[in-house]
Amino acid sequence: MPLYHSIVTTTALMQPRDLTNLFRRCAKQINAQGGVFRSCENYGLKAFPHRVRSRHASAGSENRYHYFGRKVAMYYDCSATTLTLVEHSLKMNEGVLRVHTLRPKTKMDKVNSLRKDNPWRAPSDSENAAAAAAEEGI
Repeated sequence: MPLYHSIVTTTALMQPRDLTNLFRRCAKQINAQGGVFRSCENYGLKAFPHRVRSRHASAGSENRYHYFGRKVAMYYDCSATTLTLVEHSLKMNEGVLRVHTLRPKTKMDKVNSLRKDNPWRAPSDSENAAAAAAEEGI
């Protein structure tokens, strides 16, 4: 199971109790599916560089556009199906504005890479032939 890093942006009006309950539900959902919820970090209230529209507010609502919000990061290991369930439950919450999920690079990503600077990559047949031709010419 890969490690995921989700950055959740919530409204500034969301109560701390509701915020805690939201992330507890996510942690329980991840653990119930066999994943591991590692940590949750609150980065506090931040001013947005531009206004953010809430997808749950109607056109005439005064809470449609937000200029401040709370950023919270979650770190967890889970399967891809569990990831879609967690993202869906976060997006359906009225207090959540945005959800960004990242998968940080690991050492295995470098090992599986096909770049030439990868020290663990086996040379291809064409590279072996080129190396043999270079040795014969010397």
